[in-house]
Amino acid sequence: MDEKVDIIIIGGGPAGIVSAVNCKKYYPTKKVVLIRKNAEVLVPCGIPYIFGIMLESVEDDLVPSQMLQKIGIEVVIDEVLSIQKNDHRVITEKKHYNFDKLILATGSVPNVPKNIQNHDADGVYYVPKDNVYLNNLYTKLSSAKKIVVVGTGFIGVEIAGELSNNAKQVTLIGSSGLLKHAFDVELSHMMEEQIVNDNLDLIKHTRVLKINTDDKNRATGVLLDNDECLECDAIIFAIGYSSNAELAKNAGLKMSKFGAVYVDEYMRTDTKDIFAVGDCAEKRHFITRTPINVMLASTATAEARIAVGSLYGINYIKGFQGTINIFSTVIENVCYASAGLTERDAKKQDFDVACATFEAKDKHPAKLPNAHKQAVKLVAMRRNGVVIGAQVVGGIDSGEMINMLSVIIENKMDIYALLNLQVATHPLLTASPTSYPIVKAAELIDIAINSCEV
Repeated sequence: MDEKVDIIIIGGGPAGIVSAVNCKKYYPTKKVVLIRKNAEVLVPCGIPYIFGIMLESVEDDLVPSQMLQKIGIEVVIDEVLSIQKNDHRVITEKKHYNFDKLILATGSVPNVPKNIQNHDADGVYYVPKDNVYLNNLYTKLSSAKKIVVVGTGFIGVEIAGELSNNAKQVTLIGSSGLLKHAFDVELSHMMEEQIVNDNLDLIKHTRVLKINTDDKNRATGVLLDNDECLECDAIIFAIGYSSNAELAKNAGLKMSKFGAVYVDEYMRTDTKDIFAVGDCAEKRHFITRTPINVMLASTATAEARIAVGSLYGINYIKGFQGTINIFSTVIENVCYASAGLTERDAKKQDFDVACATFEAKDKHPAKLPNAHKQAVKLVAMRRNGVVIGAQVVGGIDSGEMINMLSVIIENKMDIYALLNLQVATHPLLTASPTSYPIVKAAELIDIAINSCEV
């Protein structure tokens, strides 16, 4: 006999966890069941740091399950085999459930380059959000001395950097510069200068054609499209992720671009009472409103809150307006962060923009200990000054500055509002109020747009 459940969440990552917690918070009398395949759940953004010197093991990157059970959420370790959408039914390996509401939070899976010969050879690895797989990878890499990392997105760059910090000889290979979808070329070049060191080499604008193997099908190196062969003990592909949406597709839910589940602004699928959030759900860019293949925990958790608020009716005429495309990372103690459109992408999509960068020390006076150079680049619409993009390079506190800039972008603030921006400044905490980078960058754009001879 089927078990009756008010709300089922499939998936245990950030989107699933926030969905479950908020369901119990807003609907305390409802029975909430979270079904996930893995007994343990990882902090996705912490995965690269397992392989460096900051975390000592995969276990250090796990999310404790007790917090869910403590507030009355039933956590079921099982695999969902199918969803019968018309019958409001979920079938797992162990049980059958009937639901009132269903939230899909099935996440994403790493891309596998099946066009590359020997991509599945022994010694070729990927970066799934799976603690059992990563435990095995951690063990294998402990004896590896030369490692090739393929992919210059965030995961590839961070894993390569951490492995090099852990005394491995690493070669990072990419078909473009570092993090090109998040940063303009001048910032990407700054990263490249920082990341290359005695243990890490960067080869860009290059592709892997083949994995070289021995007679036991063990990877021994890579063949590049410039005919160069690199010998190595292990190869890690970090070439992005795809939506894990097969369950939804097989259930007959409407699918969208990039293989994700179609959702509206309230995270509703095309089937009543079924919602989708996180990496498995369709994404639209906040500025362009076009579909975009970006997967971020911050976006996933925002979508989860919207979905839960919409489960039993729309209370506010404000759904999820799209991803701000906000990123941050740290390379050699320097924070690189971005939100919105880069100058390059804005111009590529025919946005008429004005841009400016201002640089100052993040403490005042600049001679104070630990003062760090901080640069802010703003991208604004030329005609009305609305800010549509920002990039920050600086000390660790730049990670919070980009959050402030994200709010500015999401609220469609213009540079004229920023000219009057009031911020709490302190010698040990911020740049000087006379040269606060956000305000000064806005001033430079104002001058560029409106300056004229009197």
